Amino acid sequence: MIITQSPKVEALIQFAKRAARSAAPVLLTGESGTGKELFAQLVHQSSPRATQPFIPVNCAAISENLFESELFGHEKGAFSGAIATREGRFEAAKGGTLFLDEVGEIPLSLQSKLLRVLESKTFERVGSSTSIEHDVRIVAATNRDLKQAVDDGDFRLDLLHRINVLTLDIPPLRQRVADIPVLALHFVDAFRNESEIAIEGFDSAAMKLLAKYDWPGNIRELRNVIHRACVLTDQPRISTDHLGIELERKGDSPQQGPPSENARLPNQWLHMNLDEVERQIITAAIKAFGNRQVVAEKLGISPRTLTNKMRRYREIESESKAA
Repeated sequence: MIITQSPKVEALIQFAKRAARSAAPVLLTGESGTGKELFAQLVHQSSPRATQPFIPVNCAAISENLFESELFGHEKGAFSGAIATREGRFEAAKGGTLFLDEVGEIPLSLQSKLLRVLESKTFERVGSSTSIEHDVRIVAATNRDLKQAVDDGDFRLDLLHRINVLTLDIPPLRQRVADIPVLALHFVDAFRNESEIAIEGFDSAAMKLLAKYDWPGNIRELRNVIHRACVLTDQPRISTDHLGIELERKGDSPQQGPPSENARLPNQWLHMNLDEVERQIITAAIKAFGNRQVVAEKLGISPRTLTNKMRRYREIESESKAA
């Protein structure tokens, strides 16, 4: 399930749903931890293949000597240890979607084999000369710059063209400020049962810290931080002490080190004050949960305070439009 309040991500979701109607390959790009597999699942679930298998393959986790067998299967006795015939991922995904995660890590020596299989729609198990037809939708993902990999001689240009018919570039979490509070509260709901405390949400300082942090590990890091906080908290509202993160990556102080260390920070973070962060948190939470009483409880403020803040936001917006 993808939870988002970000217009940028919402546009990608709509694009993914349109792309799902065809059988064209989809390439998902973006930093590690941004939720590429969730988008792959969205493409599958929105497609005519939704009732058929969704088979993920972590290309980075398969050794080179086993890669061909993992994808295409093998016959009994094809190599030492092949004590029985085994189908590969292409057969397992029959009629469905094959998700090639970390596709940039496929060994160069095997990329031509994969390209031939994708173009011919047939393959042979290791140790067999019998061709097997396949009907799978390919969705691939990478956190590498595949064009640069092509220039470096690590990735085939013809394979890139084959898997890159439709591309979705997933933005990092630091560029999706409105998603942070909604995702954080979602993860609290997922992990609250692991705590001896009846967790209600976050205090206001903790939520501001979550929104200001840079999240180099993206959604995966946010999930881990909230999981740890749910385990460690000794009070109903998670505080900054339970998060274990600091704002060392932010641009609130003079730049330290070479410019490249801070190049990842979007401009809006460099000038955003706490009031603006708080406004985005509250606006996103109200949009996600609707009920202001619930929002006030989860954000650790009183309903009256929430109402006053919303009134002030409307006044500021009206003044801005009048100007």
